[in-house]
Amino acid sequence: MTQLLRLAVFTRPPSWAWVVSVAGIYLVLAVGSLWLTGQHSGVAVMWFANPVGVVALLALPLRRWLPMLGVLGLANTLANVGVMLMVQGPLAEGWSGSIGWSSVAFAAGNCFEMVLAATLLKRLNLRPAALGYPDQLARVLLLGALVPALLSACAGAAALALSGAEANAFLQTWLAWFSGSVIGSVSVLPLALALWLLGGMRADAALRQLQTLGFVLLCLGVTLLTATTLPHPFGVMVLPLVLLAARTDFLATALATALTAMVVGGLIGSGVLLEPPSSSWWGPGLFYLSVLATLLPGLFLASSVQGRVAVMQQLSASEQRFRTLYTKTPTMMFSIDHRGCITSVSSLWLSMLGYSEQEVLGRPSVDFLTAESARRAREEVIPQARLSGRCDNVPYQVVTREGQILDVLLSAVWEYDDRGQPLHSLGVLQDVTEKNRLAARSHFAEHDPLTGLPNRVLLQDRLERSCLNHARQGGAFALGFLDLDNFKGVNDTLGHDAGDLLLREVAQRLQSSLRASDTVCRLGGDEFVLLFATVGDAQELMALAHKVLAQVAQPCQLGRDPEAPLTTVSGSMGVAMFPDHGLDPQTLMRHADQAMYRAKQSGRNRCELFKPLD
Repeated sequence: MTQLLRLAVFTRPPSWAWVVSVAGIYLVLAVGSLWLTGQHSGVAVMWFANPVGVVALLALPLRRWLPMLGVLGLANTLANVGVMLMVQGPLAEGWSGSIGWSSVAFAAGNCFEMVLAATLLKRLNLRPAALGYPDQLARVLLLGALVPALLSACAGAAALALSGAEANAFLQTWLAWFSGSVIGSVSVLPLALALWLLGGMRADAALRQLQTLGFVLLCLGVTLLTATTLPHPFGVMVLPLVLLAARTDFLATALATALTAMVVGGLIGSGVLLEPPSSSWWGPGLFYLSVLATLLPGLFLASSVQGRVAVMQQLSASEQRFRTLYTKTPTMMFSIDHRGCITSVSSLWLSMLGYSEQEVLGRPSVDFLTAESARRAREEVIPQARLSGRCDNVPYQVVTREGQILDVLLSAVWEYDDRGQPLHSLGVLQDVTEKNRLAARSHFAEHDPLTGLPNRVLLQDRLERSCLNHARQGGAFALGFLDLDNFKGVNDTLGHDAGDLLLREVAQRLQSSLRASDTVCRLGGDEFVLLFATVGDAQELMALAHKVLAQVAQPCQLGRDPEAPLTTVSGSMGVAMFPDHGLDPQTLMRHADQAMYRAKQSGRNRCELFKPLD
């Protein structure tokens, strides 16, 4: 049947041969509806033919509706006359008038129903994706099945009642017409529309899949089995239709629904499924409502699933376009999630740092920073940016895969959810390495203006040289990361000028406590780095570190005035040795920083040697 629908009803452009093919399919469905249900009254339990006529009208321009309706009306009349003659047989007197009038009444009512359904559906301006949304499907069934069936049932039942051809009362005839038309339209209209909107080639390919055929056969098998074995089979019949809807597509579900309805109609007509006895005219309506309730869940679930798939495909295409623009943008762009892990990077970012995308995604963004920049990011930049929503031109140092350090400026914005919680951040890095290198030629570019100590520029140079020299010649050196304890309290209670005086005094004490070959640098704030040029072993290193801490902890008078305040601070130090704890500057800095944090956590005013985590 679907092959005939594909080839005849929905082949474009329409021609007279096309019209004749539509009429032939309509005649087959009309005769089948009457024959399957075995009705002696001429009112089919389920009327499957009209949806084909409705979709045929939708495929035609308005000016060609009248000839199409004439052909469809003729096919309807022939179906009714033929089946009535086969069921009733020729009567000696008056048979032709009774059958003829009933057939004309059926044809007129069905043509009215098809015109009304096509007119209402044409206003929806249906597109291939129309059936992929439950609300659209509900409108289609309302305008294409329920409303036309309601009105045509009133007109047809009145005409049959006036002719005297129907033995049942008007209300019983109306209910039979209405329920049969609604169930038939709900069963076949979604399939007919899907075939028309999708086109023959796509529909044929979808229906030829083995999975689809298997599920359709399962639906039919369950319908036959439950109808012949269970007293209330409809609750079970719906299950394979729902399963099919969840596992395949809308077209396959519509096909299975139509075939299931035809099988149920045949079972009702053959007496396998019987209407429960009722003394009221509307009693049978409850039975047919159960049939309708069996057919609808699968259709709406399939519509919902197909709509979700369509939306996901659109989102995927949009995401792919965005990703292409993102990755190809000529800047070092990256994104992090609320945990600070990288979720995407641009091609230039990867090219500048020398990584592949697989090596970067999912890793914390601070993994690609120097130790000092990473700590600053964790403690200052990221927390402040999460609160303010952005940061601008923050100086960082990133480390390439080969160990080269690049100076960059970070600008970033954060996005938040409905509760104000940070979701992710989009950041852009500007490479200022060459610019900083030119500026570093001056003395002040390599020294801290407050204490006169070497700054991170000179420290990086000396640290790199130490790594290279000791890698070639052997031996060990060490790196210490020193952070003053409670320095913020000095600033808060005595003022920033006092804090500056304290930093200068600490710088002098550090220089006096170290050997001439050692280097002490100030990174910023109350953070100092000590480069021990040579060390014998860990014991010797710890002795040097404790000597430094003892000097720092001595009371300090903040100024030359005898009345100047006297204060005492201590320091927490973490040390890492080359080559035991790292072979490159970044690793040594990171490990010394981690050891310093352990010293802070262990009570402050102490030194901790880096210990790898188990």
